[in-house]
Amino acid sequence: MEFESWQAFYRSGLQGFYALIVVPALFLGYLLASKRVRVAAGHSPEARFLRVYALVFCIETLADPFCTGPLILWLELGSRASSAIMIAFVLLGDFRVFFLVFFLTRADRRFGSVVGKSALWTLLVPLFAVAVSAGLSQLQPDASGQRLWLIYEGSFLALALFLRGRVVSRPLRRILVYVAVYYGLWATSDLLIHTGGLDVGWLLRALPNQLYYSFWIPMVYATLVAKDDPRN
Repeated sequence: MEFESWQAFYRSGLQGFYALIVVPALFLGYLLASKRVRVAAGHSPEARFLRVYALVFCIETLADPFCTGPLILWLELGSRASSAIMIAFVLLGDFRVFFLVFFLTRADRRFGSVVGKSALWTLLVPLFAVAVSAGLSQLQPDASGQRLWLIYEGSFLALALFLRGRVVSRPLRRILVYVAVYYGLWATSDLLIHTGGLDVGWLLRALPNQLYYSFWIPMVYATLVAKDDPRN
């Protein structure tokens, strides 16, 4: 299969859908079928949380590229409805980070309390990005809307590193660095594309997509299971 440009590759169903669902689908099957996972989940509340978290967000990860890709095309949704669906999944992708960190670091692990705090933190970056972008638009209009996403990506990168400095758990610090990496790669690729006009930026952008979709849940699960190793 040949593509006339890296942008064409990036926009294709191969990169935008199929390449994003293989690993989550396989890992979901592993979580459901593995006796070892079920037995481990019975050893502690934290282990049970990790299994449920992995199952829920594996399903969410599979739903994201389907709902924001093929489903939108099949239903022939307008731009407003399409944007609303995409934004909802962006927020869910950020929420899963905060929910994981706050559940595992708070003494009070009541579900409603952690959900509420995570939801509030999820809104910080989008509200900041919208406010800053709106202010800059007064000085220089941005018809493409790409400036908003660059601000968003840079802000979440900074927030992930800020949280990393606040948590004590070494595994959670590793997870937050992972988040900072994929947001940093998104920001870098967008700078290459929209500031430098470089087509190779689209190829680079496929890498954080893989980190965000394909490998988030396996990475989280492997990192938190490995924390019981005395070397960690």
